[in-house]
Amino acid sequence: MQITEKILLLITAVITTIAALFCVISLGTSNWTAPYGLFCNICPSAPAGLSVIAFILLLASILILTLLALSIFPKSLRAMAFGGLFSATIFTLAAYTSYVDPIIGYSFKLMVVAHFLCYIASLFTAFWLGGSYATRVVTPDNS
Repeated sequence: MQITEKILLLITAVITTIAALFCVISLGTSNWTAPYGLFCNICPSAPAGLSVIAFILLLASILILTLLALSIFPKSLRAMAFGGLFSATIFTLAAYTSYVDPIIGYSFKLMVVAHFLCYIASLFTAFWLGGSYATRVVTPDNS
């Protein structure tokens, strides 16, 4: 069975949506360290800003992937999906590595999961890009 371009884009969009869900839950919960979330007076501001940027990039990537799957977005701009996902992985990685504390709560772990899913989704996008740029190879069997 061959995976079509539309199915691969939809799988990537679903994984990216799950990553965005983990990201927004991580942003909204207050267990990054013991009783504190990202948006407290004594917390560093860098992880909060990086996490918000990552979430925005994830939403933009979901939109781009969905529009590409529905053939609404022009194919000439298909590398934007990979660029958005790759940028989101950088921002999620920066968000949770800039928040260093000996007592790490479940919100930190949710951001780690979001980063992992972003990375997997960007790999699917790279796979899709590689397949969509490929040309037909003529062999003696299918000439």
